[in-house]
Amino acid sequence: KMRNLIYILVWLALAWRLHSQTELDTNSSNAHVRPGRRLLQYDYLLTDDDKREGAKITVGCAISLSATASRGCANIAETVPSYYIDKVTRSIKINQSLTVTTYRVVCWGDLVTANPFDAVDLTLYRQFSVGVGINGLITACGITLSTSTLRCYGNNDESVGTGGVVTKGQAEPPNGEYTQVSVGGLHACALCADAATCLQFNGESIGCWGNDRMAQSSPPPIEQVSVLYTITYVYVHCGYQHTCALRSDNLLACWGSNMDGQIRMPSSQLATTTADSGYITLDSNYGCCMNCDMCDCTSSGHAGIGSRCRNADRFSAGWYHTCAIRAGCDVQCQDSLVRCSSGTRTAWYQPGTSCTCTACARPHQLECWGYNAYGVSEPPTGQFKAVVASFDFSCAIYAECNGQDVVDGQVSGSNLTQCQLANTVVCWGRNNRQQTSPSSTMCNRAEEARIAAEKLLNQTRFETPAPPTPRPTCVCTPQGCDCFGLNPRLELEAAACSRPPVALPLLAA
Repeated sequence: KMRNLIYILVWLALAWRLHSQTELDTNSSNAHVRPGRRLLQYDYLLTDDDKREGAKITVGCAISLSATASRGCANIAETVPSYYIDKVTRSIKINQSLTVTTYRVVCWGDLVTANPFDAVDLTLYRQFSVGVGINGLITACGITLSTSTLRCYGNNDESVGTGGVVTKGQAEPPNGEYTQVSVGGLHACALCADAATCLQFNGESIGCWGNDRMAQSSPPPIEQVSVLYTITYVYVHCGYQHTCALRSDNLLACWGSNMDGQIRMPSSQLATTTADSGYITLDSNYGCCMNCDMCDCTSSGHAGIGSRCRNADRFSAGWYHTCAIRAGCDVQCQDSLVRCSSGTRTAWYQPGTSCTCTACARPHQLECWGYNAYGVSEPPTGQFKAVVASFDFSCAIYAECNGQDVVDGQVSGSNLTQCQLANTVVCWGRNNRQQTSPSSTMCNRAEEARIAAEKLLNQTRFETPAPPTPRPTCVCTPQGCDCFGLNPRLELEAAACSRPPVALPLLAA
């Protein structure tokens, strides 16, 4: 009952109804200056990595995902042919020089927030994150391009603790330089960019601020195991009252509220000696494949369409649940046949280490844990490259086949195969506002362009007569030559034959 009341309060405070499908073009020169009312649909800028990945897509169109409240969005790339009518052949052809790859954002669901950040110029930020709290509290934080410092906007929930000590709210970020930020319900976390910034967090690579009632702003310190290298946090994502972060050794850590089991991932252990510090995975379940013999390592940064994935795509913390994509084979060796040409399996992430194995535990499959109303923690089958968890639903993008650790095969619950579903979006969970119903035609611009060209061809009146249909050549046999064409009673044409024709019997009338 309490959770249902929370849902009602959030919707009353946040939303009004809109159409179930909206699009935002990201190709124009002003596309990066997004109006504030769009901020909650997606909270990152179109990057060069996005464009490189979009150029690699051969089927489907989805690059990455975002979700807020009851609205999901996908950043998509489509290569749309430029058709023209060839008047000589009276057919449509493609002008390759004018064919371009376009990028846009497609959204589904019928709720958006008001315009809380209409004065924010997103061109000033390298990364931007928006968080939604209870009673309509909305906060946004960004990392500036010029100084890598944090700036926050919107609601700020200060709290007074024991002895009257005031705890800064989520819109009061710490000083220093940062590489990534994530905003939750009433708290936020960021990864520090240099040692001087990390000092204020006791030397840890991550810092959190805002409400800490459920320890969501208290990341567990990393126990270093070697003096030769340092394990750090490489990506953080904040839920409503919990936080998860991926470490450089591909261990996933989660801390904060565990009222619904949202921080207790499968195959986990205590992050420190107390449960208050959260949990970490027992092994590298949620990293990405780095072995180019077993995975798709065709780009210098990440492939994105098969095996290697960006940190932001590997896992996502929703309000009361968490979802993550399992790793590639090289970090999930499950048998005794582990072969390391250098280094050891337990320290595969150490520079210079190279290990392979012959078994892999469900690579690129989804795992979700925590609150499971509406089946939100019961992900579909298949192999995936990106996942996002939101209020009461989640979405993911199917990975493209690479013949290595993402292979073809019938996907359970679907009449399509893995390769056919590649780079398309699937959602699950609550669907009261169509938030789990992404458009089935979001990747159809190329097909629409072809249909429009054919329609124009059918409506075109040509001034010159159509070219004659070529007559079939004569077919010659030892008995003579047969020059039958479209007319079955056509007489033999001796002039077109190499030898005199043999008269053939007339067909019966």
